Amino acid sequence: MSNQVTRRTFLKSATVAAVAPVVPTFDVHQPGVRPARAMAKDSYKMVFIQFMPHTVPAAWSKGIEDVLKVQANVDYQLLDGQAKVDTQITLMDTAINQAVDAIFLQPVDSVAVGPSIKKAKDAGIPVITLNIDSTEPHAAHVEMNHYYGAIDIGKKMGEMLGGKGNVVILNAPPGIIIRDQRTNGFKDGLKNYPNIKIVADQAADWDRKKAQDVLSALMAANKDIQGVYGVNDSMALGAVDVLKAAGQIGKVIVFGNDGEKDALESIAAGELTGTQYTDVYQQGRFAASIATALATGGVSAQAFQNQGHLLMPYFILTKENVGQIQDNQRW
Repeated sequence: MSNQVTRRTFLKSATVAAVAPVVPTFDVHQPGVRPARAMAKDSYKMVFIQFMPHTVPAAWSKGIEDVLKVQANVDYQLLDGQAKVDTQITLMDTAINQAVDAIFLQPVDSVAVGPSIKKAKDAGIPVITLNIDSTEPHAAHVEMNHYYGAIDIGKKMGEMLGGKGNVVILNAPPGIIIRDQRTNGFKDGLKNYPNIKIVADQAADWDRKKAQDVLSALMAANKDIQGVYGVNDSMALGAVDVLKAAGQIGKVIVFGNDGEKDALESIAAGELTGTQYTDVYQQGRFAASIATALATGGVSAQAFQNQGHLLMPYFILTKENVGQIQDNQRW
């Protein structure tokens, strides 16, 4: 993949990725399907139920808000799922009872939140998931390519390790689809390096402090670690904190995922080795554009035959090319 990353090339790639797959298929004449809702309303209400407060959902929310604020009659709220599926389900129930016009969702549990998504669909409310999909079909899903990006991280780490060494994975908790996508992709990327061993795969719950504790314990038990893969940037940066304290920066390869601003700064400083970057702010903008079209067009979620899917482009960044990401692309 080219190291030249500009806003023009990024958005061109995003547009190409968006052309057909993101347009959800619906048929209001299908037997048993309720017709579309009224074509115009005086006001609209949309909510984003995030996983928990974090840099990534904050960037999504900013992108969503920047699109929706152009419409003077759209009320938008960001709600905190507190990393608890029960909380998300309660918030979903409240949004459905309030007859909101669209729900943006970052599921805490891809399976457990399914019945709530179905309940929203039955009520005619489109649900658009961000980065973490659900097993329950819904209006649309916007994400980066977790699996193939993780393959590229595995390949890059294998190359940088010279084809041998011990690696640990700082992982997300079970029950989330991208946990498997990012983990399986990374392992598949290492398949051409049989002398690289994954000696530990342990949950650090997306959290920087938890990752510090997990890696410290792993290093105490096994001092022969040459690589660390954080399934998100926060966990990768937690690993960097531990390595800095131990005087091991530059001696251990560390990769993250997402491409948040702090990670890019750490790469530029020669601390974090690399990450998979995507423009999360643009993800939010695309999601809001879909929601606006559906809500103002009066399209009932019951009319969808297939789930729309927008796959955002990604770039593997290291110190060699991180400077190509401009300030207005950093979130």
